Amino acid sequence: MTTQNDTEYEETIEDLEESDFVEDKFDVGEDTGQDDSVIWSRFGEGELPPLPKMAAVNRAATAGVEVGLPPEFATALAHAAVNPSELRTLLRRPTRVNIAGGVIEAIDLDLYVPGLVPLPTNNRTMEKRVYPAAGAEGQAGPLTGPRSAPGKTTTLWIEGEDVSHVQDETERARDYILASNNLRESIAARGIAMPVSVVFFELRHRDGQPPMPLLGTADGSSRITNAQKVLGLTNQTTHYHYPTNRDDYRRSIGAISGADPSALRPLARRRLMRQRNALITPARVFLRFTPTREGYDYARAVNAFVGMLHVDPPRPWSQTGKLEAMAEAVLDVLRSAEVLDDPVHDYLAGLLTPEQAAAEGLPVERDEQAAFVLAVLLREHHRDLVNRGIQDVTAQKSVGPGRRTDVIAELALRATRSSAATLGTTDPERKRAERMRAPYLRCARLARYATVEWKVTSRSPQKLLEAALEELRVDSASSHSDPALWVNRLELAAVAQYHLTAWGALGREAMSDTEADKRGPQQILEAMLAGEQGLRLLAQAIIDGRAGTHPRRVTENGDYQGGLRDKYGRWEEDPAGKPMPIEDAWLRYEIYPTGAVLPRPVTPPNETPRMKATRLKGQITQYVEQINLDVDELTSVEEVQGGPLLDKEGWAQPNELLSQLMYVHSQISYWARVAERQMPRANG
Repeated sequence: MTTQNDTEYEETIEDLEESDFVEDKFDVGEDTGQDDSVIWSRFGEGELPPLPKMAAVNRAATAGVEVGLPPEFATALAHAAVNPSELRTLLRRPTRVNIAGGVIEAIDLDLYVPGLVPLPTNNRTMEKRVYPAAGAEGQAGPLTGPRSAPGKTTTLWIEGEDVSHVQDETERARDYILASNNLRESIAARGIAMPVSVVFFELRHRDGQPPMPLLGTADGSSRITNAQKVLGLTNQTTHYHYPTNRDDYRRSIGAISGADPSALRPLARRRLMRQRNALITPARVFLRFTPTREGYDYARAVNAFVGMLHVDPPRPWSQTGKLEAMAEAVLDVLRSAEVLDDPVHDYLAGLLTPEQAAAEGLPVERDEQAAFVLAVLLREHHRDLVNRGIQDVTAQKSVGPGRRTDVIAELALRATRSSAATLGTTDPERKRAERMRAPYLRCARLARYATVEWKVTSRSPQKLLEAALEELRVDSASSHSDPALWVNRLELAAVAQYHLTAWGALGREAMSDTEADKRGPQQILEAMLAGEQGLRLLAQAIIDGRAGTHPRRVTENGDYQGGLRDKYGRWEEDPAGKPMPIEDAWLRYEIYPTGAVLPRPVTPPNETPRMKATRLKGQITQYVEQINLDVDELTSVEEVQGGPLLDKEGWAQPNELLSQLMYVHSQISYWARVAERQMPRANG
């Protein structure tokens, strides 16, 4: 029997057929080729759970306050709960979940999707964010947070400039997720199967507008975003309208849960079945965080929890997103340890505009800004804190130097990536920003960056070159190596590598051609630091890069090298020609050539046992570094359809290889313990 409400619902659905509500072709049954017999519902052909009565909702909200939840949290959770009576029971016996730095009390229950929002600061979208450091006009930057008060707490907060800023950023995140992680068809047909992780947060506004109390998905934002697309919900509705108008919220749920599929015509019935599947999600709700380690707060613990799910398989973010998430965790650790004050933290995080950075006395040139991040975060005495931040959001027991440096270098490019994101896909500057990432990350692995205390002084390229040349002269005349004689050269290299990688003058090592030079760009950079011509090339790269032109070749005397292109497009030296550009192949094969993939030092004729041991240890170090480079390359190999290839294919039967690596690991570990035992004797 068709009721009046059923008829009204069917008419409403038909009125919306031409609206944005049904813009996706899968919303219309005929377009997908499905018939009634293959439409499946999480709830079968039976009734959905009925919309709870307000009396039950109010009792659940009261129960939440009684166990210590803020009234806004308790109210939002009670309205989102499919079964408020079950919620009251669960609140009295939450599950304790051990997490980085503390314990979270959590409950598992079904929630209505319209009562949730994807966390606006979802890390999956980090690579598309535009930070204030980019200096892009009309861009307010990402939302701040999530943050939390220290100690035991129930609440996170996220802040924007105003409602418009929040809507712009949430829409940007929504569009990115819908384009890059399209789950609409699956959710419309099967519902959300795996629980989402839900936290309570306040959405604050700096312009004085009242905060919005919301339930957000710290993990599961892609599922909720796609489900809300199936339901035809907008960010404005879920973030601002439903939290302040519970009557409309309940009516929207009741229109789906109270409708009878069998009473509707085929088109409306198919649409209803899809909405039924998207309406409810299993969830784990975080109620309260209690720290057990100094320096950890709720926000840091949640970021660590989400990172453990996504930075490593089985459900990874993109490579940039993973490194960005680790970088955020590193900054949190350094701030908690009071290594960074607020201005420097915000500067490193890309949250200061160029004008604000200048007011704080911090570098504003893009190349110096990137070098500043390397200089501060690669310092040896920060290594343990950086490792701790990375371990917070990964499943790794230890952090290798390659991973640590990649995280820091990715952060160094944040402002550049932000600026590029505002440009068209064919814009040359955007293409340079995309091209430079891999070689820049490799350049940052120059070992001296992490072993010498250097800094960015914002001197002109000419002044910096003069200091570097004098440093080289003194170092060459010295009988022993002094780290202090590298500070100027390292600053010059760190600033110059920005332009060399952006213009392709330094590229990453070849990976397939066995005859090609396999040295990483950091090894070419190190060779440049050993001679006068290399230093002059670095200074010229800064001058030309800042002028927006390809870096040009110069001689040891600083004169431009002229040349002409032959019929094959290659440069041939000709004093009458124009200055030739610095090219990766020119550096590798003409200026700093090598004849071997991994050069093996020649054995001296009178080699002592100690000399031989030193030589072999050096060779092993080179081999391991190359293995590390190759493994990192494997992690970034993308299949045609997108996504890391090895995360889907795996590595079949690497048992023999793993056995060899385990043997090498155990042998070197044994020698390390021997050295530790010898140390007290030497001191004695």
